[in-house]
Amino acid sequence: MTKFLPSWASLPRFRRDVNMLLLAVGLLAVSFFGIQTFLKIFYILRLGYGPVFLGLFNAASAVSYMAMSLPGGALGGRLGVTRTMRIGVVVTTVGMAMLPLTESVPPFARYYWPIFSQMVVSGGYALFSINLVPALMGLTSDENRNSAYAMSSTLRGLGTFLGTPFAGLLPGLVAALIGDSLNSPAPYRLALWLSPVIALLTLIPLLRIAEAESIDQQKEETTLQGAFPVAPVGLLILFVCFSQAAGAACHSFCNAYMDTELHLSTYMIGLIAGVGQFASIFAPMLLPMLARRRGNGWTLMATTVGGAASMVPLILIPQWIAAAVGQFGTMALSAVRMPALQVYQMEMIERRWRALAYGAVSTAMGLSFALVSFSGGQIIARWGYTNLFVMGVSLSLVGATIMWVLLKRPALMVAPRGAVQ
Repeated sequence: MTKFLPSWASLPRFRRDVNMLLLAVGLLAVSFFGIQTFLKIFYILRLGYGPVFLGLFNAASAVSYMAMSLPGGALGGRLGVTRTMRIGVVVTTVGMAMLPLTESVPPFARYYWPIFSQMVVSGGYALFSINLVPALMGLTSDENRNSAYAMSSTLRGLGTFLGTPFAGLLPGLVAALIGDSLNSPAPYRLALWLSPVIALLTLIPLLRIAEAESIDQQKEETTLQGAFPVAPVGLLILFVCFSQAAGAACHSFCNAYMDTELHLSTYMIGLIAGVGQFASIFAPMLLPMLARRRGNGWTLMATTVGGAASMVPLILIPQWIAAAVGQFGTMALSAVRMPALQVYQMEMIERRWRALAYGAVSTAMGLSFALVSFSGGQIIARWGYTNLFVMGVSLSLVGATIMWVLLKRPALMVAPRGAVQ
């Protein structure tokens, strides 16, 4: 037992504001990624919507995230990243509360109400997540930055892991209490109300965080501001647009695939997702080691290739274990790739441009996700799930190739900096 003590003693130590911010990440993950993201697909399917609508539903979420990314970065620069994150949590909570009201709205608005609710949820989450990245940058030091971003991803995975299996059990428990069938939307509607309640708790740690800019500004007060790094951000956008295609395809349609094609129970689907999330808890802790040995750029390329490769069994074998491998791989490797991307970008950009630059990159993420979601619904309706997953894998490999080129020519990613006074 004592042999594990050194590893615990070596865990990174963060200042109080960082700990509060990490707590907020974990709480919102339980609500947003764990409960709401898992249950909303089954609720939509039980309302009678098909894969084409599901594609529109997911695409609307991505478009809203994309549309709010740049304004969210600009708002963070004007109001402060911490204040903007608080606004984002409030908007996200309102959007979560809208979805289970779908059956109560007037008939003329009922078809589009789920799409509208997703736009509100994703727009609010964009305000939070876009400003989380520069906030962590401002509150951490060079020595513990990779560890802080890795811990953020770990807690997001932990929150999702706790929320997802519970969400898988919740409809059955509710159905038993109200005496209804799991083929009815009622158990899913009632279960969804838990997500906005938990989301509101996120405001408690956020209200105890000081504004990150005042700390971060002290680090760069001796540096003249350079121009916005158009070329490096543009190249990173190109990488992001392609690299996340496989993960976006699985995120949008893997649960629906297991539900409609493999006919698994919601409990089984939740268990599979929970295993992937369990891996996502610990996978980000590999980032500090990988960053020290190979660099964040190499980590981005390797995790993109690995995520695409994990989808191959799902494409070749129409069985639950292959679907589990695909979901496991994309979730675990995405948990490493995201903090690597955040640190990779933040370290090459001056403080004043960080929120805006990450907003631009997140806009690309949203656009890529929206295109995969929208086209995915059409592809599934015409040619089936397998062709969609093949498309996602192919595009991700293109993204990995782009990063390989950038690693071979690192000068392309050097942002212009101000002169030191």
